[in-house]
Amino acid sequence: MSRRSFLTGSLCALALTGCAEVGAPTGEGYQDLQADQVLISATHVFSSDGLRSAVGVFDTVFVFTDSSVYHLRGVNLTMYDETGRQTSTVTSHSGTMNVATDALMAEGTVVLITQDLQKIETEQLHYDPTTRRVWSDVETKRTVDGRTQIGDAFSADDQFTRVVIQNPRGEVPGIRIRR
Repeated sequence: MSRRSFLTGSLCALALTGCAEVGAPTGEGYQDLQADQVLISATHVFSSDGLRSAVGVFDTVFVFTDSSVYHLRGVNLTMYDETGRQTSTVTSHSGTMNVATDALMAEGTVVLITQDLQKIETEQLHYDPTTRRVWSDVETKRTVDGRTQIGDAFSADDQFTRVVIQNPRGEVPGIRIRR
């Protein structure tokens, strides 16, 4: 046996030994996976009428073959207006995304920051790229210039030119709330 054949054979044996330690791609180590497919550090571009409306970066995406919903962990969403200008960012612990419509629901300590530094905090936030609308059906806290307003729910366009807080409590500059 030539020295080259021996070296090649030894390297192949080492490679196979290393693979054996990791385990086969089926069997016990993969039976407890939470999904049919798991994507790590995934990016998704949301679009509406051929224009990019948002870019989502997710720590983990769980895909189930019998579902049209992706389950997300570590949600980071950046929204854009029709001209491509960034309008806001959203972060949350988890969420879901409808594969057919791209509708996203962020959950768990959701924080939305607009370009003019409005901060919206809630436990659940919906985003529909088709209608370019953002909303929450649960208690929402909005902070503008250090002043806080709390409401039972909120809705806004994705450029945040029209923000509606339901049953508002608190104070926000330029908005008078009667008790």
